[in-house]
Amino acid sequence: MYPTKEQQTKLQHSFFVYNQAYNICLNLQQEQYEKNKDLPTKQRKWQKSSELDSAIKHHLKARNLSFSSVVAQQSRMNAERALRDAFKVKNRGFPKFKNSKFAKQSFTWNNQGFSIKDFNERFKMFNLMKMPLKMRMHRDLPLNAKIKQIVVSCSHQKYFVSFSIEYEKELNTIKEPRNCVGVDLNIYDIALSVDLKEYEKLTDLEQYQKDMKELGLKVDENINLKRLIPTYSKLHSFKKYSKEFKRLQRKQSRRVLKSKQNKIKLGGNFYKTQKKLNKAFDKSSYQKLDRYHKITSELSKQFELIVVEDLQIKNMTKRAKLKNVKQKSGLNKSILNTSFYQIISFLDYKQQHNGKLLVKAPPQYTSKTCHSCGQINHELKLNHREYLCQNCGYIEHRDINAASNILSKGLSLLGLGNSLADFKEQSLSY
Repeated sequence: MYPTKEQQTKLQHSFFVYNQAYNICLNLQQEQYEKNKDLPTKQRKWQKSSELDSAIKHHLKARNLSFSSVVAQQSRMNAERALRDAFKVKNRGFPKFKNSKFAKQSFTWNNQGFSIKDFNERFKMFNLMKMPLKMRMHRDLPLNAKIKQIVVSCSHQKYFVSFSIEYEKELNTIKEPRNCVGVDLNIYDIALSVDLKEYEKLTDLEQYQKDMKELGLKVDENINLKRLIPTYSKLHSFKKYSKEFKRLQRKQSRRVLKSKQNKIKLGGNFYKTQKKLNKAFDKSSYQKLDRYHKITSELSKQFELIVVEDLQIKNMTKRAKLKNVKQKSGLNKSILNTSFYQIISFLDYKQQHNGKLLVKAPPQYTSKTCHSCGQINHELKLNHREYLCQNCGYIEHRDINAASNILSKGLSLLGLGNSLADFKEQSLSY
């Protein structure tokens, strides 16, 4: 979106009101929880939605804030949803309060009280809260689509609007487990158990081999690299932005240290550099999202069944004890930068959207097991990129071997001979 300065002020006020209403609701529910936490779960009493709406409006009026009742109501609904999700997961903790000082802000709107009209060939006019907001659509909405919810957001002075839509789509019934793939996620690449068609869109084999050499890893020329898609954390663009982050952050750290030592305020150059840092961070994160969307869309387009590992990222990134602390911290950083959970979540919703399946298989010994004979190589280490079975002589890229084992585990979870159509109907009925 491209709001004027006056419209930006109104939107910022709506962000502030949304945060205030959200925090009021959480605070009221937290007080209620403290009263009832010793009672059994079924006997706990919570305030009704109508009571919360009245309380939120009362507190906002007491603070002399002008507000939209829709924004206040949507904030209450989102706060209640966050509270329900918190109690579903053990030891997750109470939801956090929202801070209006953060660079990223948003508020939610329902499916009424707005309109979208054509402005010219490039732009549309989005009318919300009596504000004609100029916007450019990322892509056209599907035919007969109904807008169910709107989210207006701001990130580093850039404004966006996203639509949650509902529309009818024909789903292809899965009858046989033919077009299936196992996917192994690691910090170097996304490995597949079968060849990816039109893989040139997603990977550059020559650049991949150069990157492996830079990392000190050998790649056999006979290995099929058409099954390996480099992750964003190993691309040249990520390395470029990583260097830029370090340079600008060190610059900012020196300025902060100097201001504390001399007891002076931070000058205008500090905030100019911070804008450059935010811009570089945004570019890097957008490139990462774009790459992972392209990869997951291509996988969902080509395969009816995708099997991934059921990874526990929290356990994988635990701090090492006593020995190899520095090496483990570097590995943890690489794992978090690669964003395994984000890739899996993209695959999950895209497979559901296309009427296809995503199966999560147990990750134990997928890399160390020979796909040919089933022998487990306990001596295989992380820096070994080739899998050579000492029992049957089977040789394959370590990650491709793991992807093949993941696919086998996924098919065994489905019962092998059972129809995938039956499994699909069961999964979609929940």
